[in-house]
Amino acid sequence: MSNHRLKSYAAAAFLTAVLLLAAGCRGGNKTGKNAIQGNPAANRYQLPDVPTMIDDQQQAMDYIVSHYWDRLLSEDRPGTRDTSLICGFSQKAFQEIFCQYALCLRGAGTDVALNSARTILDKIEAAQQQNIDGTLWRKFTDTYNAVLQDPNSPWRNEEYCIPLLEKRASSPLSTEEERLRAQKDLPLFCLNRLGEKANDFSFTLRNGRQVSLYGIDSEYTIIFFSNPGCTNCREVMESLQQLPNIDYLIAGKQLAVANVYPDEDLGEWIKYSAIYPENWINGYDHLLAVKNTPLYNIRAIPSVYLLDRDKRVILKDVPTDYLLQYLSQLFGL
Repeated sequence: MSNHRLKSYAAAAFLTAVLLLAAGCRGGNKTGKNAIQGNPAANRYQLPDVPTMIDDQQQAMDYIVSHYWDRLLSEDRPGTRDTSLICGFSQKAFQEIFCQYALCLRGAGTDVALNSARTILDKIEAAQQQNIDGTLWRKFTDTYNAVLQDPNSPWRNEEYCIPLLEKRASSPLSTEEERLRAQKDLPLFCLNRLGEKANDFSFTLRNGRQVSLYGIDSEYTIIFFSNPGCTNCREVMESLQQLPNIDYLIAGKQLAVANVYPDEDLGEWIKYSAIYPENWINGYDHLLAVKNTPLYNIRAIPSVYLLDRDKRVILKDVPTDYLLQYLSQLFGL
């Protein structure tokens, strides 16, 4: 399946999810986890209206992301300069709005998403500089960080953290600590970017044989960085095992799972490794190259990547639900 066609399927799925989420957010009596509550102004924030001439799902998703924040700084909305709120929204309401934006980013083209993020950060910076006593910059960037950069966030996305790190590294509104931290983190977040070839490395199987990432012969490869005894790692493993036809996909070399232990307690790994699926490529990083050299930015375990045949990065450190949804679309499961 071509990347363009797959991206269109992904965009369609995310567009449907976003529209359902938005409907829930705007319905004042909704009480589900995606509903925005506690502030009447929240229910007046709407997705951009996609022009009727756009009938392609990918173009529609790109349009929504490009224009998502158009209404945020509108002077027509009440409370836009109220420093106790974020452009008229409570903290909780705004975080829900930002989670919806994170979902939109998943379905948009990478360049479109990056441009959208950079544009709104520029506008928030300018708005803060015009109202120096306000708190907009701090609250917006803190929410951005919590939703997209926190390694435990279900919406995390390293690619779209890059605009925030770029801005914090250079903005006069950043504290010195924020500026130095962003300058340190930015090169790490730029490792293995979407669409680029992943860094190659070798690892050792339980039988002592060494294999390299680039030596794996498969249409798609999952890199699963895991630790023995890690509860979240076990959940990822079980979720992948329950994926329909995964054994068939592995046998047909359509999918490979490289389950790699990046740390040094080899004895613990050997004891635990018996539970790993036999048709996975289970090994340990004998050189500790991933841990000790800038090859991968592993901020938390587990960390999961999806690569194509040429080992180009399709997904990077993604939440399990996003990975499973993407694989289901990829293989028509």
